[in-house]
Amino acid sequence: MKNFNLLIKFVFLILIISSFPIFLYASDVAKEQKIARYVMENIQRDYVNCYSFYKVAAESFKKANKDTQIIEGLEKSADVSLKYNYDLGEIMGLNPEVMAQMTKDKVNEFVKLANNDFASLTKKYGLVCKDLVENPKQRTNYWENKGKKIIK
Repeated sequence: MKNFNLLIKFVFLILIISSFPIFLYASDVAKEQKIARYVMENIQRDYVNCYSFYKVAAESFKKANKDTQIIEGLEKSADVSLKYNYDLGEIMGLNPEVMAQMTKDKVNEFVKLANNDFASLTKKYGLVCKDLVENPKQRTNYWENKGKKIIK
């Protein structure tokens, strides 16, 4: 009987040890899913910010009678940002009405910022938004690397 109990304990120990990689794999999958969600949420937020930045910048340039090519470029970048904002939001399951309100609120926030200090707004978002529209992979890598550092 004692040997039988010892055998049962041994078999149980072997089962636990052999299933340990499965637990590690499940943990890795969960971590990767959290990182992917983190990346999508931040990229989507970047697109909302960039859409708002480009719309406000285009309006400011129109009021200042700047070159129409610059204004058209800003509006095109705004359109690209808005499209990707909604595409990501849809993938994430966000309600379109909620996304529209978030976008409207962000534009209004950027209008206030631009009225107070357009140069600071441009300094903070200009290059980031240019890079996001021209090379979204670079910004995705940025958020992925940051996610890997903070999500354990």
